[in-house]
Amino acid sequence: MKKILVILFVSLTTMSFLPARENQNTKDSSIGNIECKIRRCNALAKSTEKRCKRCVSNEGDYQCYQHKPKFRTLKPATFYIQLR
Repeated sequence: MKKILVILFVSLTTMSFLPARENQNTKDSSIGNIECKIRRCNALAKSTEKRCKRCVSNEGDYQCYQHKPKFRTLKPATFYIQLR
């Protein structure tokens, strides 16, 4: 009986020094805490409907380079004059 108690005591004390298991969701929690110099992009991804992980590059921007609306330059209209 004494041997069983000693074995039980030793096993419990050694198990208390084992490291705790890490959470499997460490990747998801680190994504939410992104440090940006200015701010984080406020766009939502179409496929996942989650917020973009990128940072903006300029002070006045609210979206990253990938989600920023692209303004197309319009070509000047060309008019043809019919000569008689």
